Amino acid sequence: MRKKIVTMLASLLLATLMSLGLSQALVAEESADAYLLLRVESDGVYTARDLVFTNVDTGADVWIRDLLSLGRAGSRKYIMERLPAGEYYLSSIYPTVSIKDNAPRIDVDEDVGVITILAGTINYIGDFIFESREVGRGVESSFNYEPNSKTLVAAVTAERELFERLDVSISIAGNAPVPVDKKLLGL
Repeated sequence: MRKKIVTMLASLLLATLMSLGLSQALVAEESADAYLLLRVESDGVYTARDLVFTNVDTGADVWIRDLLSLGRAGSRKYIMERLPAGEYYLSSIYPTVSIKDNAPRIDVDEDVGVITILAGTINYIGDFIFESREVGRGVESSFNYEPNSKTLVAAVTAERELFERLDVSISIAGNAPVPVDKKLLGL
């Protein structure tokens, strides 16, 4: 009787572990690789230090950090951030006046533009251009997304294996994603 109970418990444990492994595999398959590709350029009084993109459905935030190191000697000039597929909008910009002095956070509304991140895809959202100017006693800032083939070519050159494995699309804020033919990227 005792041997039968031990055998049943072992079978139950094995079945539980197998179903857990299967459910983890299904979750991994559902959240296929997706990457956000962008380059950040700042012009004016402020420099963009961090960007926060918020998922429209879940409210989860994705932080793009350490933008100050972009473009320094020997470093790449773009960001490739892995994230779950879905629709996102830029919710906050964290600017800095200098390396030591941060400026107040800039909140952005969802209606400025939703970015669609496709699963199994490298999603180039354009070059993020952040501009700021002194106006009276304050600072006025604006941003825009501009497509730049040089950013895409630099990323393909540095991350060739990833680009060969995944699809590529251009997903500029407020527009539907446009698939990119890999032949145009030399793949």
